[in-house]
Amino acid sequence: MDTIRKHSSKKRRPRPVPKGRVVQNEAIASLKDILGDETLNRESLIEHLHMINDIYGHLSTQHIAALARIMGLAQVEVYETATFYSHFNVLGEGETPPPSVTLSICDGPACRMADAKALFNDALSAFKDQINVVQAPCQGACDTPPSAILDFHRVADASLDEISALIENIGTNPRTFNTCTPPKDPGILKANDIIEILDQAGLRGMGGAGFPTANKWRFFEEAPHPRVLVVNADEGEPGTFKDRYLFENHMDEVLQGMTIAARALDVQDVFIYLRDEYAHIREALKGVLPKIKLDGVNIHLRRGAGAYICGEETALLESLEGKRGLPRNRPPYPAQSGYLGRPTITQNVETLYWVGQIFEHGADWFIEQQRPRFYSISGRVRQPGVYRAPSTATVLELIEAADGIRDGQTFKAFLPGGASGGIFPARFADKAMDFGVFEKVGGFVGSGALTVLSDQDDVWEIAQTLSTFFADESCGQCTPCRLGTQRMTDLIKDPTQNEDEIRALASAMRDASICGLGQAAANPVITLLDHGEDDT
Repeated sequence: MDTIRKHSSKKRRPRPVPKGRVVQNEAIASLKDILGDETLNRESLIEHLHMINDIYGHLSTQHIAALARIMGLAQVEVYETATFYSHFNVLGEGETPPPSVTLSICDGPACRMADAKALFNDALSAFKDQINVVQAPCQGACDTPPSAILDFHRVADASLDEISALIENIGTNPRTFNTCTPPKDPGILKANDIIEILDQAGLRGMGGAGFPTANKWRFFEEAPHPRVLVVNADEGEPGTFKDRYLFENHMDEVLQGMTIAARALDVQDVFIYLRDEYAHIREALKGVLPKIKLDGVNIHLRRGAGAYICGEETALLESLEGKRGLPRNRPPYPAQSGYLGRPTITQNVETLYWVGQIFEHGADWFIEQQRPRFYSISGRVRQPGVYRAPSTATVLELIEAADGIRDGQTFKAFLPGGASGGIFPARFADKAMDFGVFEKVGGFVGSGALTVLSDQDDVWEIAQTLSTFFADESCGQCTPCRLGTQRMTDLIKDPTQNEDEIRALASAMRDASICGLGQAAANPVITLLDHGEDDT
């Protein structure tokens, strides 16, 4: 019998080289120093991108290649995630890095009314050699416009002098933040008892959809473990800043509501997904979250990265998993298969505030208070801010609470629910800012963001700005939204002439878009066509 020998007539194949850009050892070493002992699972990708972007002010091709190598990911996975989010400054091959410090000036409706565009042009001229000056969507500071953020420092009522002073002291001024006491562990709670109380109270989700909280919690009755609770603190709706206010002024109550929900829902992990613009709140949470002791429950703080779409709960879950924030098709629903396939309940910050209040005072108290909620009021009022009022409060009553229309101006129109809630003439101001009211006339109150317009505002210009916002913020996953929002920005330039095509396009977007962004993006235009303008 012949001896079996290893065939060696062919040359040994070379070891395969990973596809993509060649990674420099220096880049790998520098990123390992930055990441330290941080976990390297896929879910941490966005957090790591933040760490690198914070230090360098940008993400170079070598940063992306090195991070992919360290995390064991394909370079395209890291690149497509980084480029999806607006807060990551991704450079092209050979592109010169901008200054490491970025000044973001808000371009939202309230800030436009405060002449933020002029501030942007002046800052671009004054500071272009020192810092990277960019325009940004609504920053959640509509009560103190114009708003700017410089190296994590919020600049309310921003001016060139204030920004200049901050630049002079960059890196030396500590971030300011509040502290709070760790919430009490409510102990063992019977979910059915809590759900019954919330049901009697009629609490609904305050993030925008208004879905009954008790019904949402009932989805967990047969859910397997491990379970997840997500706190959606990524309020990106232009004109909305109530969650920021609650964290700044009622953090104890919000976290107490979170712990009650975590116990009642019997979850093993809690994720707080916080808007990136709220750096001061992030610092406060970093201080208090480690002090919260809930046996068997891990609490995680995650940082958004500038994507309006991540306010939608399934897009938020994708982002938590370190991916692009693309909404998921349903079913399955998150309560069945959410974060990493685990049953997941997502609740808004304000909703959890009221969970704690109802748990403490009872359902009857909440009803006697006329189902109160917090309204973000901005625009042409004397005292913009967050106001607590009954859900039965009308638009006029809320304007009066904000000390009325500014001197010398005439009330013209309003947005009851931020960018997506529609634009209505002043004659609709006797309607209550409650769920189900504005739906009858083509809009909604959503998260309770009331933006007031006067005779100094062109409502069609506002609608054009909002249409551009939706086109920029569309994730691009589904054709009706991706192409529809772009087409709408062209059609609205002559709304009367293009009315038939606008209505047909809006209908297609509403019926065929995957998520609420595409479904509601045409609301400002359609409500204006439906209801016109009041004479002023």
